[in-house]
Amino acid sequence: MSAGRAVELQVALQRAPLSVSSLAQRPWPDAGFLPVHAGFRDRFVETPEAKYCCEDCRLVLCQPRQTECGHRFCDTCINSLLSKPNPVCPADKEPLFEDKIFRDVCCHREIMALKVYCRSQKNGCQEQMSLQQVMDHLNVCPYYEVPCPLGKCKERMMRKDIPDHLSWKCKYRETTCEFCKHKMALTELQKHKETVCPAFPVSCPNHCSFPSILRSELPSHQHDCPKAQVCCPFSRFGCTFKGLNQDMREHESSFASEHLRMMAARNTTLEAKMEDVKDELQERYKVLPGLNMRIETLEKHYEDMREKNRQLEQKLAAMQKLMSSHTEKLLEVEMELRTLRTVREEVETLRNSLETIRTRVNSLELGRGTASSGTHTLGSLETLVSRHDDMLSVHEVRLADMDLRFQVLETASFNGTLIWKIRDYKRRKQEAVASKTLSLYSQPFYTGYFGYKMCARVYLNGDGMGKGTHLSLFFVVMRGEYDALLPWPFKQKVTLMLMDQGPPRKHLGDAFKPDPNSSSFRRPTAEMNIASGCPLFVSQPVLENGTYIKDDTIFIKVTVDTSDLPDP
Repeated sequence: MSAGRAVELQVALQRAPLSVSSLAQRPWPDAGFLPVHAGFRDRFVETPEAKYCCEDCRLVLCQPRQTECGHRFCDTCINSLLSKPNPVCPADKEPLFEDKIFRDVCCHREIMALKVYCRSQKNGCQEQMSLQQVMDHLNVCPYYEVPCPLGKCKERMMRKDIPDHLSWKCKYRETTCEFCKHKMALTELQKHKETVCPAFPVSCPNHCSFPSILRSELPSHQHDCPKAQVCCPFSRFGCTFKGLNQDMREHESSFASEHLRMMAARNTTLEAKMEDVKDELQERYKVLPGLNMRIETLEKHYEDMREKNRQLEQKLAAMQKLMSSHTEKLLEVEMELRTLRTVREEVETLRNSLETIRTRVNSLELGRGTASSGTHTLGSLETLVSRHDDMLSVHEVRLADMDLRFQVLETASFNGTLIWKIRDYKRRKQEAVASKTLSLYSQPFYTGYFGYKMCARVYLNGDGMGKGTHLSLFFVVMRGEYDALLPWPFKQKVTLMLMDQGPPRKHLGDAFKPDPNSSSFRRPTAEMNIASGCPLFVSQPVLENGTYIKDDTIFIKVTVDTSDLPDP
């Protein structure tokens, strides 16, 4: 049997057996039954008729296809012909067209009914069957070559020889250790005996009088072995004797007085140390009342600080309410800013007009003595100049007010991006370490003029898992003026970033999609929701040893994706 045929049959055995009903439903059998190329190479009981042979490979047709000119080809053969430029039929040289070639199901059924010998005939099988029954037979054929069922052995054998192979030929067959009765593969038996078998007899490594010892009993034997090297039990008192187990009793009896002297010396040393410890404890006991008073003072100071912190939190909540109330005013300022350019243009026009009028007034004053009619015109022009001066003053006041409101508006962001500048990093970090100011809040920012209201929260000394080792950064959804018009829960992607101020610009960032089931992203009922973010955002050594801190200042950037945000 060729190597290609063996692979083909092995693949076929892994598939379900064919049946007459399945062939009736499908025009072709399973792919594993078919030859890889050309037609069937099985040995037929009777020589197949010429109509069952391929016009190209001359073998019995496999998946027959019929051309427009009436000739039949194997499926692989016709595909090979069609892949050539200007394909023609090798029988009559007629051109071949792929859309005019069809499957010959009738011819296929007749071929599958032809009688063939078993594909394992060379191994001794004399069975005959129809071509469509080959797979069913090979699944039970005792002469068919199969691999070792254990999967580790590379040998192949006839199916009928499997019991003998598993009984005494396969080197991976299961066997039992005669010492510990543990079951394992034959290949592992020798290594098992030499290394881990607890019942295997081994010799004492000290070469004592015991001939053999079970491996599991070797540790206990080592403790009592007369040839084992041991240290004197009084070594912790200073005895340096080392010798064999069998010599230890003689040493203990002959050096008993020396051992007692060592114990007495150690006991004296310990008593002296006990006295020193007792004196030290008495000294410390004297300090306890003062420490208790200091603790009471600190507790009182802590209570005062808690009260101040509560008041600061109330002030913070009031300021957040005030900021919310100013949102509409900021929008009005934005609308007025849009007209700022027009106002500036009007002011410039008025200034040019005023200069022109003043020029004309000067000309008229020079000609006042020569033209009597200029007096009336001069009065009118002075009135007009006074009116323009008043209008210019009003516009300049309004322009100054616009500039002031524009400066206030510049600190707010309405595009979903926050750039947070945190100054005095070292001082604020020390306050966080000392638990004075654990966290900082950024100024609010928005996804749009009528969008979500948000802020960032940072723990410079870490929070939760990152406390004391990392900078923790969180994102907070705040209560806004237009929450009733917005979709909830909040679903926009959030990106947190620590900006690198050095030339490499290796910014550190993390991004997350909000969990719709988390209370942090539902519509706020208080001033702000519970913060959500990264307790382990960046380790303090990475932050403080890189170029993220410059001039005692760090920059934090928060970006909210507003690309798919609907208009309220």
